[in-house]
Amino acid sequence: MTKRTEFWTNLTSKDPRRAPAEAARLEADGWDGAVMVDSQSMFPEVWSYLATCAQATSRIKLATGVTNPITRHPSVTAAAAASLQLISNGRAVLGIGRGDSALAYVGASPMSIAKFEHYLEMLQTYLRGEMVAMTDASAMVLNAKVGFGDLAIGSGPTGSSLKWLGAYDIPKVPIESFSTGPKAIASSARVAETVVLGLAAEVDRVAWGVDLARTAAADVGKEVGLGCVVIAMPQEDIRVAREIVKPTVATMARFSVMNNKVIGPSTAAQSEIMLEIAKVYDMNRHGEMAPQCQALTDEFIDQFAIVGNVETCVDRLRGLMDLGLDRMTLVVPYTQTPEVVHSYELLVNEVLPRLRAC
Repeated sequence: MTKRTEFWTNLTSKDPRRAPAEAARLEADGWDGAVMVDSQSMFPEVWSYLATCAQATSRIKLATGVTNPITRHPSVTAAAAASLQLISNGRAVLGIGRGDSALAYVGASPMSIAKFEHYLEMLQTYLRGEMVAMTDASAMVLNAKVGFGDLAIGSGPTGSSLKWLGAYDIPKVPIESFSTGPKAIASSARVAETVVLGLAAEVDRVAWGVDLARTAAADVGKEVGLGCVVIAMPQEDIRVAREIVKPTVATMARFSVMNNKVIGPSTAAQSEIMLEIAKVYDMNRHGEMAPQCQALTDEFIDQFAIVGNVETCVDRLRGLMDLGLDRMTLVVPYTQTPEVVHSYELLVNEVLPRLRAC
């Protein structure tokens, strides 16, 4: 390998008062970055949460994992990310996808890929401190009357920008786009600094996404960073690991069948299970031990997650690293049972040191 792969994980506390201590622990445990979900009905508000984490840490990168393009205007998202960049002294990353649970809980569906790419372009413009055309900015405001005709304004702004940003000498916040399907991967590769693949832990599926992203980036004359989200659960007893990861495996598998069509390389058996997950998925129990978990088989779990003893986990993660990934986010369950805590300790104390020694 020619590059160092960063290892990230997720913040788990739903109590924002506990977030700084958890972020400090993740930093002390050697993680390169940590993400926090942006799903307003299921978790606390993400930007204030990450701001408290920034004030309790000095090295670890902090990212939304992930926000969406619908619940906030691009100028608001850009301002929040740039503020976190300032507070953290350059450790912010803006993670974004087309939307899922944050939208489902307000009765909405993900943004179309074409509109999402345009949203990313606007975000990049704001984050560079440049001007967004007022027609583009106003088109993103819901239920607003366009123009200044009813206001006491002699002359209004001719464009939209983060005027305050120029007062600070901070690096531009990088954007990483969470993607699963081929069109979304290609779109993200054209605009974002990094594409994070949500294709589970099977190396052939991740390799497929990596190739799509690199090709799309090359077509527009740029390079793109590459990451993936995987479930890694070391346990001496694989049966324990399988039981722990079931909710997360079902959630991640659903990303590959969001429109009731299987995305990416898959066997007939895998496709059948993913389609069944899509059919029975209960968003009221998103990420929980719910009906969608009943569709899973041991074989499917072993393919879509990394479970088993330390040696097995190290070997499979090395296989993903060999694809030239810039980073991997190793998902930890939100419920911290003794079994989950044990897996986390194995990750930090045994798996990661061996991977970093490669």
